[in-house]
Amino acid sequence: MRAFGSGATMGTVDFKFGTLIRTGPKLAYGGKWDADLVDWKIDPSTNAYLTIFIRIFFAKIDPAGKTGTYGDTDDTAAKPSKKPIQKWKPGEFERYVRNLTSSAQRFWDGQFWLKTPKTYDGLNYLAHGRPAHRCNVYCKLDLKAASQARDAHYTIAVVRAQDGVNFRSNSVLYSQNDIKSAQMIPHSTVKFWTHFHEVGHLIGLGHVGTGGKINVHNDNSPTAYGVTAQEMQDVMGRGYARHNWHATPWQQAAEAFTGVKVADWKVFQHHIRPERI
Repeated sequence: MRAFGSGATMGTVDFKFGTLIRTGPKLAYGGKWDADLVDWKIDPSTNAYLTIFIRIFFAKIDPAGKTGTYGDTDDTAAKPSKKPIQKWKPGEFERYVRNLTSSAQRFWDGQFWLKTPKTYDGLNYLAHGRPAHRCNVYCKLDLKAASQARDAHYTIAVVRAQDGVNFRSNSVLYSQNDIKSAQMIPHSTVKFWTHFHEVGHLIGLGHVGTGGKINVHNDNSPTAYGVTAQEMQDVMGRGYARHNWHATPWQQAAEAFTGVKVADWKVFQHHIRPERI
């Protein structure tokens, strides 16, 4: 079989890279996802697409009555932290899930490009049987809700905290407030969105204060969220700024597909066109 992206004008599409099934933290920095590297669309102006797929089962938590209590992140046997919650209103939970997944996908999807090293010819576009362009890699995210836990990479419980209650979330427990912005940096107007940060963990990113290399979701030490202003403004700190190191999961996937080391995939946060050879 010959791929359209290899310069053929007719023929069978050949997904030569296959699908990377990553059902556990098999690569550095953790994260669970599947990925596809699609090259059959490449041409002199179109790069290959590397898509990370994440499916989340959101478990709706309702109290037995109209109201009740539920333990938040601080809840322990030694020091209980039960916070008041209430039943989700009709349609409210479904809207929450749609808003969370769509806005988090917009934040992470299509934000990075990986430049293909000159030493790798697996993404070359052929013209008349000869390499004409070296195509690069466009980093995509496909984030959706799963209808059942067995079809998901992650299961996350979601409560409807009573209005005005400070319910502390974590990587497996959200509240309706997690899609709202907050200001986490003292004396700053920089905003923070919990779900952007948490999806960063899901794709395999650690906190900025660890250099992103330790994906410990519940590391709440002051330094984990950054010390300098630039670190704190990072989405994996207390802000919403994207930086090149956030492309690490796509670099890892590119290495898994091609054998080219992570460090050799240079990251850009703007469109880079295929390079003429």
